[in-house]
Amino acid sequence: MSMESGKKNPWPLRILIASMVCFVIGSITIIGQMDTLGDALDPQRNNIGSIDASSEDQKLMNVEESGCYRAYGVEFEGTVTLSEVNGSDVQDEVEESKCKLDWGAMSADGSVEYTILGSWELAQGDYLMRIDCDGACANETVWLTSIDAMEGNIMNSPMVYLGGSLCCLGIFLLPLAGVLQAFSQNRKQNLMMVVGPDGQVMPLTDLTPDVVQEQINKMNQGATEGVGFDVRTGEYMNSDKSISSQQMDGARDVQAGSMLTTEQVYALMRGDVESATPQEEQREQVADPFPTPAIQQTTTPPIVKQKTVKQSDRKIPVANNEDWQSWDED
Repeated sequence: MSMESGKKNPWPLRILIASMVCFVIGSITIIGQMDTLGDALDPQRNNIGSIDASSEDQKLMNVEESGCYRAYGVEFEGTVTLSEVNGSDVQDEVEESKCKLDWGAMSADGSVEYTILGSWELAQGDYLMRIDCDGACANETVWLTSIDAMEGNIMNSPMVYLGGSLCCLGIFLLPLAGVLQAFSQNRKQNLMMVVGPDGQVMPLTDLTPDVVQEQINKMNQGATEGVGFDVRTGEYMNSDKSISSQQMDGARDVQAGSMLTTEQVYALMRGDVESATPQEEQREQVADPFPTPAIQQTTTPPIVKQKTVKQSDRKIPVANNEDWQSWDED
C-alpha cells in the first residue's frame, strides 16, 4: 500500500538553522573587526605617502616592497604619474598596469567613496609622483597605497578571516537546505509502505532480507530452541542432533491425539465428524447407560427329527406327435 510516512526528515531544518547561525555569528564577528578593516582598506590609514594638491604638485615616494600600488583620491580631477628616480636623475614615466582589481578601498564608516587615479606594478626603489589638476584642487589629497599590504593586513587578522568564512558557509548551506527539503517532500509523497512479518507497517525500502530475518528470529525466539529459519533459502539451519525427525514433522503430536492428520482435517471440512475424530477418542466415549445383557443358553436345544416324504412318481406323458397342444391333455 502507498501512504505518507509519519516521520519527517529533520535534516533540512537542521541545516537551515545551522546556516542562519553561521551567517549571524559571521556578521557579528566582521562588524566587531571594523577597525581592523578600516586600517587595511582605508587609504588615509594605509598608504606609503600622500600629496596635498593645494600646496604641492609632486613628491618623492619610497617603495620598500615590490608589488601592486594604486593612487586614490576623493574628488580629485586630474592626472597622476609616477617616474622612477635613479640617484638625481628622473627617468621616464612608469606605465600603468591593471593589477589586483578584486581589491578596492573603502572607509571604516562607509561615508567616503574613493576614486582610483592610477595603478602600477612597482619594484623596490624611489619614485617621483606628480599630479596635474584640471581645475581647482583646493583641499584635495592623493594617497599612494600598497594593495599587497592591504591584502596582507586582512588575511593576517584571524577574526576577520573567521567571520568571512562563517558568512560564506551560511550562504552556502541556505540553498542546500532548500534542495533537501524539496527532495524530502517528493520522497514523502511517493513512499510505499508494506506490512512486515511482525505485523508492523514499514517502508518498502527497509524490507531487506536482513531485516526480515531479524524479525523472524525475534518472533521465533523461545518457540524453537536451537532451530533457525533462513529467509533466503527457506530452510532450517543450526538444528540440534537431539531433535528427531518425528519431532520436527509432528508425528508424536498425531499419536498423542493433539494434532489432526490430513485425512482428519479433510473429513472435518466435509462435515464428517466421525471420520475426523481419532479412534482412541471413540473408544474413550461414554458407555451406554442401558447395556443389553448377554443371553446365555441353559437348556439343550430339542432334537428335531426329519421325516422323509415320499414323492409320488409322476409320469410325464409322451406326446404322440410333436405338437405343443398335446401338452395340455395331461
